[in-house]
Amino acid sequence: MNPIKKFSLIAAFLLALKPEPKLSLRDWSEKNRILDNKSSAEPGRYNASRTPFNIEIMDNLSLHSPVRKIIVMKGIQLGLTEVGNNWIGYIIDQAPSPMMAIQPTLDMMKRNVKLRLDPMFDTIPRIAEKMGRKRSREGGNTMFQKDYPGGSLVLTGANSAASLSSMPVRFLFLDEVDRYPMDVDGEGSPISLAEKRTATFGYKKKIFEISTPTIEGRSVIENDFLKTDQRYFFVPCPHCNEKQILVFKNLKWEKGKYDSCHYVCEHCKGKIEQRHKTWMLHNGEWIATKPENSSPDMVGYHISTLYSPDGWMSWAEIAKEWEECQGDEPKMKAFINTILGETYKEKTEAPEWEALYEKSQLYGLPENKPLGSVAFLTAGVDVQGDRLEVEIVGWMRGRNSQQIDYRVLLGDTNEKDVWDQLTKVLDEPFETEDKRTLHIRYMAVDTGYRPDKVNDWAKLHGPTRVLPVRGDEKVQAPFMPPRVVDLNKQGKKLGKMKVWHVGVSYLKGQLYGWLRLNVNLETGEVPAGYCLFTKRDPHYFRGLTAEAIQPVRNNRGMITYQWVKKYERNEPLDVRVYATAAAYVLGFDRWTPEKWEKEIQKPVATKVKNVVAAPKEIKEVKKKKRAPKSSGYWDK
Repeated sequence: MNPIKKFSLIAAFLLALKPEPKLSLRDWSEKNRILDNKSSAEPGRYNASRTPFNIEIMDNLSLHSPVRKIIVMKGIQLGLTEVGNNWIGYIIDQAPSPMMAIQPTLDMMKRNVKLRLDPMFDTIPRIAEKMGRKRSREGGNTMFQKDYPGGSLVLTGANSAASLSSMPVRFLFLDEVDRYPMDVDGEGSPISLAEKRTATFGYKKKIFEISTPTIEGRSVIENDFLKTDQRYFFVPCPHCNEKQILVFKNLKWEKGKYDSCHYVCEHCKGKIEQRHKTWMLHNGEWIATKPENSSPDMVGYHISTLYSPDGWMSWAEIAKEWEECQGDEPKMKAFINTILGETYKEKTEAPEWEALYEKSQLYGLPENKPLGSVAFLTAGVDVQGDRLEVEIVGWMRGRNSQQIDYRVLLGDTNEKDVWDQLTKVLDEPFETEDKRTLHIRYMAVDTGYRPDKVNDWAKLHGPTRVLPVRGDEKVQAPFMPPRVVDLNKQGKKLGKMKVWHVGVSYLKGQLYGWLRLNVNLETGEVPAGYCLFTKRDPHYFRGLTAEAIQPVRNNRGMITYQWVKKYERNEPLDVRVYATAAAYVLGFDRWTPEKWEKEIQKPVATKVKNVVAAPKEIKEVKKKKRAPKSSGYWDK
């Protein structure tokens, strides 16, 4: 038998004979935990009363509690990861046993160990003594395994199957479970693998599972929470004293005036200010909303960032974040997941291409003529065997965009001629309506086909103008910094190139959110992210909306969501994604109003009549119409 496993079995037997300490997790944390200024905005002795809603959770994590599994579906800025770190220290000190803590990846765990856990161990003399102050392999103390008398703490990522099945454990901390892979190394769910490690310890085990949720229908934390008694934190109104759950719809403010933000009581309609929150939290209580699901072994909690203590994330900051994510689907998804602590219902259908086609006929935008509000240009390029497809996009403040042109450069992409045509596009000047001259700032070229030719051409123009890119479904951001990859052809190594990995799923979701936006016909206001198009063949818009998200069951029977083609010609979607990624590389999402004005050299208009056309000239399509058929290239 493996020596580690043998030791764990003996430890489990001895623990069953030993009475549990009476010290609660809260008492231990307030007595022993000192927060440093590197890991906490409020350094000093840990004070559980700053987050009163965490006290019951800490009580159930305490050794004397009969609860075996604690599930928390949450927002951010609530102190729950710190509760988990406290629990780790508490177990090592009060009931040393085999324990495992898991984060989504090994890299995330590495950062947590370095920034939070190791500093915590060093500041608690009792733990430092048990572990041995010397941190080395010879001392039995590595980054991912901490040995102490009575047990061992294994720290790992959910992407490591070997670690998840390494040893029996009594205590298990599952952090951010919705970010875990659904299948790890072909061995199944990492959560199932980890929970099997606790079976040896029976009623002595304890599991702490927390996460911000992700997508409706595939959120692990929501699925587990719904099996519990579903506890919510009810707080009293300072005016009528009636208790209620804090919900986002009752947060009110004037647009752009975040100082006016306040909460409206659902009972007396009284105005509750931010300053009332501390009193409300201290007088709140957890109430089970599904008592029929009650179990002595398992409890579930839900809490949003609306409960974040005074001095952390305020209601005004939440209101500001809400306004900033309008028209930006990925940002809206992040807001719902991380602030409200709720799952996001993905729009699986693509925007209606007919509506986009109809609106493009009304704009009357000339090709190759940027509006006066355009600050810079980017381009996206898709490489095929017999052509290059190029879209040139102009970008305005608010991430509004104008299609400048869409071109198809015909020619064998294995030959020089078609790449010379692309060079002419890269160097082409574009005169704006207000007589400024713009050039393409960044051109993003897909390396998925003939990467050697893309590399050769990109080297001619340098990394300050051309970005070799590769789509990556796993990147949940517009892009990742470039990585060096090998170039190969028929098994022969041709060299290396730097490639920017583009979050294509992230950017497609964002783009579809933008394409669904409509102009406010009463005020003429253009929503952030609005896309303007020149007159295009209907098949262009079918290509722009060619894909949709669909649930797909893999060979292990698990459901994942993937982008699936609904129309074969999806090049317009791909090149718009690449052009958008280029704008993000330039940093346009972080530009200040002063930066935009400097780029444009004049204030940016915010009304449709100053950007596109008078409001009366833009008629949103209310009924789905069959666009006329076209002939030519797009019919192929």
